[in-house]
Amino acid sequence: MRKFTLILFLAVSACIFSCKGEKTTLDESQTLLNGNWVLDSGCEQDPSPNPIGWLIIHNNSVISCLKESQSVTKGLIVRTKNQGIYRFEWQKGGSSTAEYPVTQWQLLGLTSQGSTSCYSRVKNPANNPPAFCNQ
Repeated sequence: MRKFTLILFLAVSACIFSCKGEKTTLDESQTLLNGNWVLDSGCEQDPSPNPIGWLIIHNNSVISCLKESQSVTKGLIVRTKNQGIYRFEWQKGGSSTAEYPVTQWQLLGLTSQGSTSCYSRVKNPANNPPAFCNQ
């Protein structure tokens, strides 16, 4: 009886610890993209910030804004089954596919209508999104 109780205790403990580990991984992936991202001039080379476009990501919401047109588009992030691949569902227009990380510079690749743009995390306050992006 003692052996049975010990085996049962170990099995329950293993289940509890493995379930807790999965939850932590899920929480970490949810916040992985959080922050401000600035458009980069290239996806294949060492990126140079090009502060004409931004993505503002907070949990499952994303805001895309462009300086020239002062346009703001809001959307939601939908997780896919593939790790590192996301789908952005925009309120205006279709959807985009996002991949993170891209290249050794940890870029966020965003593909819309067959065209890919890359974004890097804002590190320099001069590259922060302008005020109109926070509409």
